[in-house]
Amino acid sequence: MSGMKRVSYGYVSRTEQAIVEELTREEKRMQAIIYTKAHCQKCRRTIFKLSRIMPVQTITADADDYERFRKLGYRSMPVVTIYKADGMHDRWCDLRVDKIKQYTEGKSCLK
Repeated sequence: MSGMKRVSYGYVSRTEQAIVEELTREEKRMQAIIYTKAHCQKCRRTIFKLSRIMPVQTITADADDYERFRKLGYRSMPVVTIYKADGMHDRWCDLRVDKIKQYTEGKSCLK
């Protein structure tokens, strides 16, 4: 088994180990998609806080988005969706400090 290394999941080459470790890091990563409107302080604040701990994609909402959100019961911006590593997601609207803290508390980058 020359060139192979024993790790917790078996004997692997350095290349395989690097790939497995990268995939493991990817699985643990959450991502946020935030629909915003122009000149929205609550939107900017939400983006600022969440982007410090996870990748954030922002989309400026258009009339179709507003209509879709109204049908879902959302009445204010931003509309935030957090996609978690396990495939689950969390969604809310407005500046929800409680929800933001749920994801940011305990993270060393927010001091």
